[in-house]
Amino acid sequence: MASALLETTAPRVGLMIELTGSASLLPLVDAAVARLESNGFETIVVAAGRSARDEQTAWEVLARSHCDGIIMHSDCLSNDQLARLISTRKNVVHANLNNTQLGTLAAAHLITKGHRRIAMVSGPTYRYSVQHTLEGFMQTVASQRSGDIEMQTLEATLDEEGGANAMNILLNSKHPPTAVFLQNDRMAMGAFSTCQQNGVRMPHDMSILGCGDLCAAAHTRPTLSTIRQPLARIGEHAAQRVMNMINNMLAKPADEQGTDWAMPTIIPRNSVRDRNNSANCHQTGDGQISARERECLEWASKGKTSWEISQILGVTESTIIYHLRNATRKLNAANRLHAVAKALQASIIDF
Repeated sequence: MASALLETTAPRVGLMIELTGSASLLPLVDAAVARLESNGFETIVVAAGRSARDEQTAWEVLARSHCDGIIMHSDCLSNDQLARLISTRKNVVHANLNNTQLGTLAAAHLITKGHRRIAMVSGPTYRYSVQHTLEGFMQTVASQRSGDIEMQTLEATLDEEGGANAMNILLNSKHPPTAVFLQNDRMAMGAFSTCQQNGVRMPHDMSILGCGDLCAAAHTRPTLSTIRQPLARIGEHAAQRVMNMINNMLAKPADEQGTDWAMPTIIPRNSVRDRNNSANCHQTGDGQISARERECLEWASKGKTSWEISQILGVTESTIIYHLRNATRKLNAANRLHAVAKALQASIIDF
């Protein structure tokens, strides 16, 4: 294998890409490979694993492959470790994603939509992409002058099961959020499943924001609002930069001036509710009583238990408990009976 690699005369670029992280980086890889090969370069792609050791191993594979340049994306190696590796090679490009801006954008979107109880479900926090996304999300919440934003954060696996389990925890928390940002679209789809199983309506009762803009995101019910990273453009620019280095060209690609081209963008669909529109809701001191919460209060006022209400409405008992708990909190009531009394007094429900 090594002798075969040495026989070729075409310049070779290796790509070390972490492909198991918070979002699929395949568009970045495909775009970089297409740009390189269209310019007569050979490419070698080595998929890094889930740890710093795996990434170190992937780097060593490329180092033995006699590459003229390397494009790398690391999610587990520290800055010091990266600096040591890069110092041993020429023509290395680090294909960075702006994950801090990603977290900032997610929090700002939910807050702008009128949500005051929000949550972020992140991936494992040993990943630097996760740390940076959390940093952006939390800093944006902390910067709100009103100071009335309640925030929860949970760590989960970067798959459907992780999102489903995290949403189950949030739904059963003392003060469930009204909107949740999940680290990737797969996690968001798992959260969808948990909401559907528990009769929690999206986006009316729960808003969900994903990340990655997978093809399936446009076909969920409701369609998934998400955040898109410009992965193809980042891949193309990384390829152009490494080609320029190999050819001793110091100039950056012509369309790379500034940083706007690398920024993530919101893809608004139907899974995030705009709570600034209060139609069909009753305003209370701590939020809005939804139509489903009002319905549960009405049946509770007739003496029905949570189980009996669940049978009437065709949902699970835990869903009824969730809605009544929300209504009790919004009405600043001590318990369910007190909530019913306050709802009657405020004409939210009828005698």
